[in-house]
Amino acid sequence: MHGTTDIILLTVAGLSLLAILSTYVLYPIVMAVAARMSRTPRKRDETLLPDVTMVVAAYNEIAVIEEKVRNFLAIDYPAEKLFLVVGSDGSSDGTNEVLERFADGERIRWFDFGRGGKISTLNNVMKHVHTPFVIFSDANTMYDADAVRKLMRHFADERIGGVCGNLLLRPSTESVGSTGESTYWSYENLLKRWEGEAASVLGATGGIYAIRRELIHEMPVRGQLADDLLVPFGALTGGKRFLYDSEAIAREDTEDSMQQEFRRKIRVALGTFNTIPDLRPMLRQLPASLRIMFFMHKTLRWLVPFFLLLIPLALLPLYEHQWVRCAVLYPTLLFTIIGLVGWIAESLGRRLGPFSLPFYFLAINLALIIAWAKLAFRYRPTATWDRPART
Repeated sequence: MHGTTDIILLTVAGLSLLAILSTYVLYPIVMAVAARMSRTPRKRDETLLPDVTMVVAAYNEIAVIEEKVRNFLAIDYPAEKLFLVVGSDGSSDGTNEVLERFADGERIRWFDFGRGGKISTLNNVMKHVHTPFVIFSDANTMYDADAVRKLMRHFADERIGGVCGNLLLRPSTESVGSTGESTYWSYENLLKRWEGEAASVLGATGGIYAIRRELIHEMPVRGQLADDLLVPFGALTGGKRFLYDSEAIAREDTEDSMQQEFRRKIRVALGTFNTIPDLRPMLRQLPASLRIMFFMHKTLRWLVPFFLLLIPLALLPLYEHQWVRCAVLYPTLLFTIIGLVGWIAESLGRRLGPFSLPFYFLAINLALIIAWAKLAFRYRPTATWDRPART
């Protein structure tokens, strides 16, 4: 009986480890090979310059809103074909006054819909957008001059419903966590590129993605939702593909501290989990290959913190064996210690390169655990959002 129990515990630990490796290692390898083997021709037209509207939902963005508008005006695209519409979510810090100063009623427009949250603001903004293509952006996301041209060239292919751009994160000089986030983000961008080349990107980068207007549907206003999942899925269920273009570049600063980033991760995770009921019927409409990709990239990733806990807990009765301690206990303790060193460095405002990624990995999985716990206690995020002031 003791032997049977040991086998069960080892199986639980082994499957948990396999799940972690599958989403972080095996899946990227499979996507890289599939992308390399893909022979699907795609039409691309560098001269394609359709009418396009950039949409931004803003809440108290006084620190960046003027820079955002000036960045928009500096984009290398025919002025008569590129428009900006900003929806203010009841901003009260002077954001509206800045927008009013730049608004001309035609190329640059803004609306204050009152405090209703990002989803409600985007729904309201879209009622004022009539161009055939839309670019979703954030107030703190700054585009390279040719980014819009790079996005639009892919729509020469009628099979393409949307294109996700390349968001580059500029790490803070004070934050260990921001360095880890930048490294992790580079890994995610590479994975998006492989997914897009092999089949389709499953989600977008909220700060820079373009989509056909006809594929955008009104989103449910039910607390915080992940619009950068819902909107791309509208394209996928419409039978279109979503691509990733590494040359369509936009830039953002990471949060000033990991504490701010940690709170943001919890909020984003809650919004994502809150979106799952809306994604389920959409997933059923997708091909089996995309459903498998979603499971490997998204579902398993959301469950990683539970697998991380299951491994040491399942093997706890087996720690009397030397090989178990060497294979599991000691590496786990070492990884945790490295993460704690990163946390201490973060608290002291120091950057320690080798410790940034373990610290960030542990932090984001802790954020996922907290988000799952909040949902377990029936906590639902409100539609509105609050965030630290930008500097």
